[in-house]
Amino acid sequence: MSSLPTTPFSVHGGCFCKAITYTIFIPAFESRPLLDSERHPPKRPFGAQTKVAARLPVISLDHCNSCRRISGAIIQAWFICPQRWATFSLLARNTSSDSNTSEERITPKTTAEVLRPSKELEEATYIKVFDSSEQAHRTFCGRCGTPLSFLYSGLGDEMSKEENWGPYFDIALGTLEKESAQIEGMRPGRQGWLDDGIGWVKQVFDEGGKSLGIEKVDTV
Repeated sequence: MSSLPTTPFSVHGGCFCKAITYTIFIPAFESRPLLDSERHPPKRPFGAQTKVAARLPVISLDHCNSCRRISGAIIQAWFICPQRWATFSLLARNTSSDSNTSEERITPKTTAEVLRPSKELEEATYIKVFDSSEQAHRTFCGRCGTPLSFLYSGLGDEMSKEENWGPYFDIALGTLEKESAQIEGMRPGRQGWLDDGIGWVKQVFDEGGKSLGIEKVDTV
């Protein structure tokens, strides 16, 4: 199975209406934080585990009930990386719809400002946050409704410490632009929250479509 590039590269994405866009810059392989896979190997690896998978980013299939219900998708997929790799651009609400007028955009200084936006930023742009629990914060676009990110703010997360990964977050894999989503190796390498998963979905990922009597049909 192919891996993500070991050289520096960027991915781009955003919500459907482009009111919220982002760029994530992934540094050279040696500069990416280690996953500590020796002490904490993935409980449910998905596909071949390559050398590149030993460092961030993590791309994971998430079967959790909350993520499924909130996204409206039968399964969620996340691109997990340090907050410092990302830059967001937010369309200002006072931007005119006149095509002859250049749009005004706001670039927050840190990703943390986007993941848990202030009331002022929510009023000035289309970024919105929904707290699905006291420590789970999810952003979405207030104009087109696209779910964008997930942040866990619990104090017990060892990997968020500076000596490990540093503050990190999840961005919905489906919000990547098509060119970024098609980068070689841009595919899930693990699964999480299997206990919450839908039976036939887990069966498809474990055994393939043939397990459900699904056969490939040649198109004309």
